Amino acid sequence: MFYKALFYQNYKHTKLLLWIILALFVIHMPFQATLSIEHWNERADMADTIDNYVYEVQRFDLIQVFSEGAVTVFLVIALIGLAAMLIGLERNTRRQDFTLSLPYSRSSSFFHKWLYGTLAITLFHLVNFWVAYAIIYQSPHQMSFEQVTLSEILLEPLLGFILLYTFALMIGTITGDMLSQLGLTGLIAFFPLGVFYLVQDLIDVHFGMVIPLPRWVEFITPFIYVFDGGQGGPYLSFRFIGIGLFFILGMMLYRMSPAEHNGEFLVFKRVQPYLLVIIAGMMSFFGGSFITSLSPWSADILRILTYWIGFTIFLLFTVLIIRKVMDMRLTTVSGH
Repeated sequence: MFYKALFYQNYKHTKLLLWIILALFVIHMPFQATLSIEHWNERADMADTIDNYVYEVQRFDLIQVFSEGAVTVFLVIALIGLAAMLIGLERNTRRQDFTLSLPYSRSSSFFHKWLYGTLAITLFHLVNFWVAYAIIYQSPHQMSFEQVTLSEILLEPLLGFILLYTFALMIGTITGDMLSQLGLTGLIAFFPLGVFYLVQDLIDVHFGMVIPLPRWVEFITPFIYVFDGGQGGPYLSFRFIGIGLFFILGMMLYRMSPAEHNGEFLVFKRVQPYLLVIIAGMMSFFGGSFITSLSPWSADILRILTYWIGFTIFLLFTVLIIRKVMDMRLTTVSGH
């Protein structure tokens, strides 16, 4: 059931960020399309000066306008921030106590948070897509659209943004504040691919082998569906599956989450030790990969030595930082 009060409450606390997201979508597609046309025209003029050479806009160029580019990074940050303001900030400021006192179920509250962001993403994306499409279509490069499908440049990017937003909301249901939600969303959204690259570096340093990237690792990495456009095939189906899975898990966890741990790192305390071990392990292996990258490639023994030096240093600092942060959070929560 749709409740205007919940929808208005969400808008009231996020309207500034919502307008920022709209501005980013305008820059992402219509503005980028205009700049791309100017660039393509310049390259076409240069091609005219060369005999037997005609410049044509490539498929990659269109994918870049509609689903990739540097602005996508800022859009991702903004959408994760929107999810964090709807759940994480609500727990930071104890505003959730007021929300739970309203005559609405937790399921309705989570559904309206998801619907609010999803409708905003869909509306902003569709309007700006068709504006950008019209800008390119009325240019001399309109024939370039024959190289792509509407699914590749419209449906895949849109579903990718909705999937990541839904994922960020789901992560918010297990975290106790806004910073935890932001950090864990970024970490877990890249986790499968990140673990693969860390393991690959470990094997490369010790055995001199490079293992190919399994396709299933990409399938289970949420960030892939935003930054790697035009994949087609099963990637489109997995977007729908991911949205449904994260939405259902998010609603279940939101109903189960205990309010007494708001303001802490996680609201489900049994999960916290395991998650902290995973974070410490990832940072340690990253430290090993980073430090060994400074060593000469031909010095095999030195690379192995520096790898474990980096691993140990990053492990110690990560443990110290985690303990410090946990102590600060306990002090802050007890102060309330």
